[in-house]
Amino acid sequence: MQYMHFRASCAYTALAELLEAQGIFTDDRQIALAMKLPWLFAKEDGAYRSGPMLQGAAWFDLWLAPRGWRMEETALDGERLCPYLQAHPSTMLGLRTPYGKHAVVFREYDGASYRFFNPTHEGSGEAAELVLSEAELLASVDRTVVTGRVRSAAPEVRSLAPLLKRSVEVLRQNCAEIEAFAEARQSPEACLAAMNRLFRALFLDGITMLELADERGLADGFAALQRDLMTFLRGPRTQPMRETVSMEALRSLTEQYIRSIEKQMDKENEAQSDIYDSFIIR
Repeated sequence: MQYMHFRASCAYTALAELLEAQGIFTDDRQIALAMKLPWLFAKEDGAYRSGPMLQGAAWFDLWLAPRGWRMEETALDGERLCPYLQAHPSTMLGLRTPYGKHAVVFREYDGASYRFFNPTHEGSGEAAELVLSEAELLASVDRTVVTGRVRSAAPEVRSLAPLLKRSVEVLRQNCAEIEAFAEARQSPEACLAAMNRLFRALFLDGITMLELADERGLADGFAALQRDLMTFLRGPRTQPMRETVSMEALRSLTEQYIRSIEKQMDKENEAQSDIYDSFIIR
């Protein structure tokens, strides 16, 4: 039984469930650390993303490809989804919930209901299996659903160094945009829009990833900023955010995070050099 071991890790837990069906036993933590997820940042669709929000084949393949697997994605409309699932057990997809998208894994169709593995935290009391009728399933998905399955493929060695280098650039951009946002008074609508687009990567998922990487001091520093951010957002917001959230502390912590990423870049470059040297010796 797979469980979620860090916040919002449903997609990575679902990936581990797909792999378990192939006889590969791992979990969300091991996958995240092996693919250096705590040190990866990106800007996608205008939003800064990190950690468990980096989802989909392009990201999952960072772990899968070197091990001889790939994530195969298929986009389906509502009419095609149910027949597809009936023919393809062990398929990941996202269901809409009151809290946002939640990744699940289709297991089987029993002739009347669709049964899904539901990623949960151990001891949460939440059901580990969802059973939905066709009507309930279709009401819970988007008009177009992207499904994912793992398939075997030739192993492909990939260097993470370019992604880590890009992550440094994205992290600095994210910090700069937060600073610009903090300079002026903001409307409630602007603050709400900034929650996921601007703040989440550093003030929520970044903290989760730093904890996973055992970067406790840095995680605690961002957690303190997170508390200040929530104080600002819950208050009257009559002053610029910088009056409540220290931009100096944000810059300092961001640079510390960048140094941590750069250490991972050095390790990745050393590993690639060792692979090259091994090839030459042979």
